[in-house]
Amino acid sequence: MRTPKDELLLRAMDHALSARTLEAVEALADLYRLLDVERIPEDENYAVFATALSRRLEGATGALHPYRASEVDGGAPQIDLFRRLMKHLPLASAADAVANALLAGFLRGHAEATLLDVGIGQGRQECNLLRALAKAGALPRRLTVVGVDPSGTSLAEARDAVLAVAKEVGLRLEFMKLESPVEDLNVATWAALRAVRRPLVVNAAFALHHVAEKEVGGMEARDAVLARLASLGPVGVVMCEPHVDHHRAPARERLKNAWNHFSRVFQLLDTLEIPGSERRALKRFFGREVDDIVGTVNEKERCERHEPASAWWERLQRAGFVPRRGPEPVCPGDVHPAVGLLREEGTVGITFRGDVLVSVLAAVPGEGA
Repeated sequence: MRTPKDELLLRAMDHALSARTLEAVEALADLYRLLDVERIPEDENYAVFATALSRRLEGATGALHPYRASEVDGGAPQIDLFRRLMKHLPLASAADAVANALLAGFLRGHAEATLLDVGIGQGRQECNLLRALAKAGALPRRLTVVGVDPSGTSLAEARDAVLAVAKEVGLRLEFMKLESPVEDLNVATWAALRAVRRPLVVNAAFALHHVAEKEVGGMEARDAVLARLASLGPVGVVMCEPHVDHHRAPARERLKNAWNHFSRVFQLLDTLEIPGSERRALKRFFGREVDDIVGTVNEKERCERHEPASAWWERLQRAGFVPRRGPEPVCPGDVHPAVGLLREEGTVGITFRGDVLVSVLAAVPGEGA
């Protein structure tokens, strides 16, 4: 059932989409008058969305890209907030644990292997994976890690971190860095990747929804990326993605999708016993994403283009992949009690109060691929 606050938020969006700026401003003003963000946690959520709609009314064109937002709002860089999110948010840590269990299953038992990570960031996930493999006595004798990331700073941090853990666990490890968005890698680079040590395993954690909205080789960019990954002949691909449609959904539907998704995320944050400063920092991280999803007028400038698991599976299957079958991955027993795991063939959903908020997908080549 909709509350008066819900009605005002949707009314403001309708007015904004119909270029009724004055009416939209009045609806937002009425909404703000109902909010007490200092005392009512839920009202912080409305304030986040009202701020995004205010940006839309100002004609936001994408200049406040989430990963450049700190240059404007003076807060911590988004990549630093993401690091804190991975530390504190059970959705993220549970997805990390499930993904690493799947990656370990693809890597164990091989003398040598290559792990290609799309959007490697600072290499946090790889460090956890290497320690888990070492603890299980399942490390390859030699591992190549190929990190793909548009940030040279992040790649340097990832290289140092991963090599340090490799030394710690006694692993011969080679780190290759590719400083570029994955959709912009050239033909020569893709050809060179076909020569890496086998087996090849691909990881993409919270990265592919950032693939730019454009065509590559006559295909939608993210379809082209998956096709090129398939052409490398990996034994498995593991993906983590928010389970919500912020990609093709029209603006009003996208607002409702974002509200349903991020309200649940904020509710989860409000249950955690973490310092208030950390909770506010994490809400700022997601608030920047809402700004991008709801507040950006120029569709081509949007960054956070999430898709549900069903849409990613359609893309994976077009590229020649099928869901991984076989035993479920063994996940650590320390997954936070606030979240649950919903297992289906090839997919593990990370849930909060019964809703899937993040999906972990495990794909393998189809027959004849």
